[in-house]
Amino acid sequence: MSETAQSTETPTYPHVFIDDILEQIKNNDSGAPRKHVAILGGGMAGLTAAYELLNLGHTVEIIEASERTGGRVWTHHFSDESYNELGAMRVPLSHDYTLHYVNKMGLDPKWIPFINSTPQGFWDIHDVITNNTPEEVQNEIYPKFKLSEFFSNTPSGGAIFGSLLANVINTLTAAEINSLFEGNMDTDYLRYLDNLSLGEFLRRNAGMDAKEVAGVFTSLEVWSDKSITMFIRDEIVGTGEGLRTLDGGMDQLPKRLTGHVRTNVVYHTEVLGITRDEENAVEIHTRNNETGESETKAYDYVLCTIPFSVMRRLKLQGLTYGKMRAIRNMAYANATKVLLDCDQRFWQNPEGYGILGGSSISDNIQRQTYYPMNNLKVTSTSNRSLCHGLHTSADGEYTVEPAGDWNIPGAITGAYCWGRDARRLGVLDEENRRRVVVQNIERYMPELDNHVVGSVSIDWEQYKWAAGAFAFFRPGDINLYFQDAISAEGRLFFAGEHCSTDPAWIQGALISSLRAVNEIVSIR
Repeated sequence: MSETAQSTETPTYPHVFIDDILEQIKNNDSGAPRKHVAILGGGMAGLTAAYELLNLGHTVEIIEASERTGGRVWTHHFSDESYNELGAMRVPLSHDYTLHYVNKMGLDPKWIPFINSTPQGFWDIHDVITNNTPEEVQNEIYPKFKLSEFFSNTPSGGAIFGSLLANVINTLTAAEINSLFEGNMDTDYLRYLDNLSLGEFLRRNAGMDAKEVAGVFTSLEVWSDKSITMFIRDEIVGTGEGLRTLDGGMDQLPKRLTGHVRTNVVYHTEVLGITRDEENAVEIHTRNNETGESETKAYDYVLCTIPFSVMRRLKLQGLTYGKMRAIRNMAYANATKVLLDCDQRFWQNPEGYGILGGSSISDNIQRQTYYPMNNLKVTSTSNRSLCHGLHTSADGEYTVEPAGDWNIPGAITGAYCWGRDARRLGVLDEENRRRVVVQNIERYMPELDNHVVGSVSIDWEQYKWAAGAFAFFRPGDINLYFQDAISAEGRLFFAGEHCSTDPAWIQGALISSLRAVNEIVSIR
């Protein structure tokens, strides 16, 4: 157990700040020979690395298997000009790397608030449907569970979870918090926490009923087997604070980056294998999936941003046992999203639901339903308090009103579900996914199907070039695999959200990318 506890205030996000890493890269690159770098994968990590290396005068080639860049940042645009996100959809205020590149790409004017919840949204839990207010939760839903008096006064299951995380964070020393983000479980207390699952943490600290309430309100019950340290880091970072998104779609960021590196991207080219020889040269075996032609080419420097979930099926030779073990065993979470395009934003009708942004949460298979954040005018916000993570914080006070007529098309995220729910929904075909999601949302919005004019969905585990939504560590994974995962193999380097302690976020991909760029340019 730690000897020195932190204050009750949120600890500082312990990482190398964006300005500092860019300065390090510049200094380490000075006077070094120019390099030719092959980058495997055109997602956020690959695009960012290419952008920085090209600006420093290096030669870059991006090998991308699909027909598009951006990876798991993917906005779907419907024909009626409505849109929503198949992938990444929000950015916390603390994610300075992401904010930096949005600014660098001239997208700052596009920022709009991402509102996680509003009082007009719905809870559909334990066969009870209520609005999203503490009073209705406590009076209508909580009586369905056997909560202690202590927990029955909390506004939601997320608040229960947040208070438990805050108790743990207040027992960590500053050194232990730094180690959490470096991936070094170097004290007995950190090793204890890292080997503790979310489900076991909740059971030990809250009891079975509070565990269930926290799980269904946050939709995290499907991830009971994940390491609690994942959520501790999220709470420290403040992933629920100051959330924002890009008006017009998050894909504007990778598209702008691609505009700077466009001539350096080779599309439809699948990596089949990677061979590292004793002289540190790296051979990349590829196939053009349009022409069917295969090629083997040697490079002096390679940055691999391919998810380990995909690398598992490649032919890999000459890598260390530790790297191969990390590739074999790194855990990935699945997510399925179903977007529903509606002919009008009937949920905004002030004489009906009056829902302006935010979400509705259910314990049915669709779990989370998000309403579009564009065409809204948010005129004031206040800081959140007590809880700070994505799954624990509550939106501050704000004034929000429509920025235009609600009688225009809009696309909702009908379902955003994880883990076993994502798989169970994902095995259905496109039409049946839509049907199941609409049917469940109609429990509290019975007119929905009358307005749906289109849909699209994705099961990220079935998407060939991702084979999972994001890395999500199990108990002990950080201690067992993380250092091997991020370590270079001679002149073969690794990046991507799976190579960071901020997995599942654009920020994690960018942090790992610039770390790898710094390693590459430092070689003399």
